[in-house]
Amino acid sequence: MTRVRLFFFSLAVCLAALPAAKAGLLNDLTREQRADLEKGDLIVLEQDIPGKPWPRVRIYKKIQASPEQVAGVFFDYNQAKTFIPDVLESRISKKISPGVMEVDYEVDVPILADEAYTARNEMKALSDGYQASWTLLRALQTKAAEGNLLIEPFESGSSVIRYTNLVTPSSGMAKILKLPAMARMQKTVLAIGQKVEQQKSKNPAELAEQVARLREAMESTAATDTQKP
Repeated sequence: MTRVRLFFFSLAVCLAALPAAKAGLLNDLTREQRADLEKGDLIVLEQDIPGKPWPRVRIYKKIQASPEQVAGVFFDYNQAKTFIPDVLESRISKKISPGVMEVDYEVDVPILADEAYTARNEMKALSDGYQASWTLLRALQTKAAEGNLLIEPFESGSSVIRYTNLVTPSSGMAKILKLPAMARMQKTVLAIGQKVEQQKSKNPAELAEQVARLREAMESTAATDTQKP
């Protein structure tokens, strides 16, 4: 075997010995952050955006459930009020397509009046996971908001999620509510993980129904996309 062939053969053996990449979204994390994530820690990253009073927040969490189970629970928007912190009401008000819906929310806000808003939520099946995205349509106090929840398979049947959110509050809310808002986002991600794991262990029948509704919506979306010219 020539030296060149021997080199490539050795390289292939070394690459084969390396652990497979766990999820594409983990490329944004350092080795230390990945290790903390694997231990179950919450990884929180903030990015200042020019002209925005609040940063874009990215939060990573490992969940002991499959991506489909995580997506199924999140897709059940009417139930968000039962486990997302400070959400007083959540109701699907308009169905645009099987995967796109308008949802009305009411949220408890400290100091100020409660916030009521409508968001357009879209769920997509990816080649290796799911993505839920949201865009604010109208609100009493918030100027704009957009974000997404990326769900990918992780190790030993678990999932890793990356919650991304960028909120532009009204001028009156910006300074007063920044710290509570940042803390609420972290609580939201923790609540999603806790709810999915609780459904898996204590309410498997209900979880199966949530997954079935998700599958039906994604299959209908795929069928519709296939029929488009």
